[in-house]
Amino acid sequence: MFSIRPSQPLESISNRGKGLLLSNGGSSQRIVMGLDIVESQQYMQEYAVAIVDGSGNTLYRRDGVNWEVVLQLVKKHKVDTLAVDNIYELGSTIDDIKKKLGKHLDKLKVIEVTRTGFHQVKLSELAIRERVVSDKLGHLSPIQAAEVCAHLALKGVGAVILEPSNIRTIITISRGRSLGPGGMSQGRYGRSQRSAIKQVTMMIMDELQKHIKRDEIECYFQKSKYGFERSIMVVCRPPSYVKKWIKPLGEAVRKSGIKLKLLARFPEIEELDSSECKSSDRPLIVGLDPGIVTGLAILDLNGSPLLISSSLALDKVTIVKTLARLGKPVLIASDVKQPPAMIGKIASLMGCDVFTPQRDMTIDEKRSIIRENVENFKDIVKNSHQRDALAAALKAFLSFKNKFAQLESKAKELALAPPQLELAKVMLIKGLTIKESLDKVSSEIGKPGAPFHQGIDPELQKVKRELSRLRDKVKEYEKTIKDLEDSRLSLLKALKERNSRIEELEEALLKTSLKTRSPQEYESILRSRLELSMKIAGDLKRRVEDLDLTVQQLRKLVKRIVRGEVILVKEVRSITKKSVEEAVKYCDLRKRDLLLVRDPSSSNSEGLQCLLSMEPEAIITTITKMPPEVRSKLLESFIPLFDIEEVKVEQAADFLYVESDFRRVVDEYRKRLLLESDRKIEEKVIEIIERYREERVKQLEKQYQAS
Repeated sequence: MFSIRPSQPLESISNRGKGLLLSNGGSSQRIVMGLDIVESQQYMQEYAVAIVDGSGNTLYRRDGVNWEVVLQLVKKHKVDTLAVDNIYELGSTIDDIKKKLGKHLDKLKVIEVTRTGFHQVKLSELAIRERVVSDKLGHLSPIQAAEVCAHLALKGVGAVILEPSNIRTIITISRGRSLGPGGMSQGRYGRSQRSAIKQVTMMIMDELQKHIKRDEIECYFQKSKYGFERSIMVVCRPPSYVKKWIKPLGEAVRKSGIKLKLLARFPEIEELDSSECKSSDRPLIVGLDPGIVTGLAILDLNGSPLLISSSLALDKVTIVKTLARLGKPVLIASDVKQPPAMIGKIASLMGCDVFTPQRDMTIDEKRSIIRENVENFKDIVKNSHQRDALAAALKAFLSFKNKFAQLESKAKELALAPPQLELAKVMLIKGLTIKESLDKVSSEIGKPGAPFHQGIDPELQKVKRELSRLRDKVKEYEKTIKDLEDSRLSLLKALKERNSRIEELEEALLKTSLKTRSPQEYESILRSRLELSMKIAGDLKRRVEDLDLTVQQLRKLVKRIVRGEVILVKEVRSITKKSVEEAVKYCDLRKRDLLLVRDPSSSNSEGLQCLLSMEPEAIITTITKMPPEVRSKLLESFIPLFDIEEVKVEQAADFLYVESDFRRVVDEYRKRLLLESDRKIEEKVIEIIERYREERVKQLEKQYQAS
């Protein structure tokens, strides 16, 4: 098996005639960065980085680089493409990836090289298949994997996850400050702000139309008597372009006192499971409520909700992609008699009809129609925009419900399969009668009026597909395990050969050097080698002794934990959200754990809420450094606080613990807190009763004097 020396860079065969990489003949203008995650003992993730130009020349390669340095390298080398073998090495979620890339998002193309369609391919196999490597590899080191990713991306291999040209810009225009309680000029100020929002909106619209077509700009606004309350634009260009175009208006916007903000909107990254990613021909009824916040509701032809959502400035492209992923719309519904222009545009793009009610639906009517047709509506309808969209879709479905029932009755007589029944319903929606729909479906699969053969149950098909997918996964994992085992044996053999070769070379080097030296120099060399060997042996002995001591401590700690003699203490750096989340992730912090807070002076409200949500058994810290309001809030939640000077916290390796007797002290402390709380409540109740008695006595005296 071909092996790679970790310290040896991947050379181009076209340059040196030997090595790992083959020339790809790409364009010299492209700069691609390959990334692969490196195992690290620190909290911060580290990466192996390889930067390759369009000709296949390696410009930079390095191991153990943190994310800040990665971004600096992107800027320094003007990288235009980021290549990885697994997109989730950049972050656990898509939102994490977007935050990590930050301002580089509209400049960097992100490619997952191991993705082909809906399947993952092993990086080493892909490299051989695409002739990026010259021999079969058992295992790639992180730096080699990063360089292979870069060369694969240059060859056009992989799936584009983020494409800068697909990024759209959201422009929000709103008041510079809240109108709040004010004096006599408040009304005048509010009118001037609404008028200014409208003027700024029109100015930006005119400026944008100098550079792009009107169809590439979507504008939403909330009207008021004197202008706009706020407005939002969606521009089909990256923020860097839009910012440059509207820059001449900066001074006018600042003088108006209006708040203008640019946000980047990225195309939705499809789910990685092929069963979810493949588009469906399932017919859909769609309810749409366009506006600054757009509501979207999608039903199947049985009236069951498939998706109910809402989003700020949901644009046409995102809506169309969402619909195409779930099925094929046959009807788009509005809750008003005169539908917004956006509904007509989307219906035209999707090739379906528009449904409108005979009159605008009232709020009571919308609530009633949802309550009667959706069982768990309180759980799935989150706001008025979702309510309006769902009500519109249900109104459209109910207008065909009776005809659907008659069609289903006829379908049972003809033994229609579910797909054929759905097709007949679609034709019914398009304006055909029940008889015409059945005849048309019949003509497509046999003679008119002939019985339909029952198709395969869709649920059974789904189970079979899932079973097949799981079998493929098992085979893939078995192959991966075998490859890893082969790689391990190969590496062990290579390591043994390398050590043997090093010893031979050192011995040969020593003999060669001794032949040309005097006896005094020979003795000096031997003495220095002996001293070095003794030093190394001493260091190794100390390390072994330290490790033995640590192992003994951990064994003793485990035995004491099993016997219930000690309680583990989890450490939190400070009372901030980030510190608590790090403790949960890296220290396995759980509810009802005993905590040690190192720096209580660093705290905020978010961190306090996170800490309270963990319901700690007790907190050990430096109480004098803890802010009074934080201490008060913890005590009100009946969480005992102990000063670190008063509690004996011991440590074994990285684990902190206290004696089990400490639990009794914690219980007594909590009982005192509860008793103190009960006492305060009792005193308050007595005070209220006494006050009531005094007031009652005064009332009786007044009545007596009056009589």
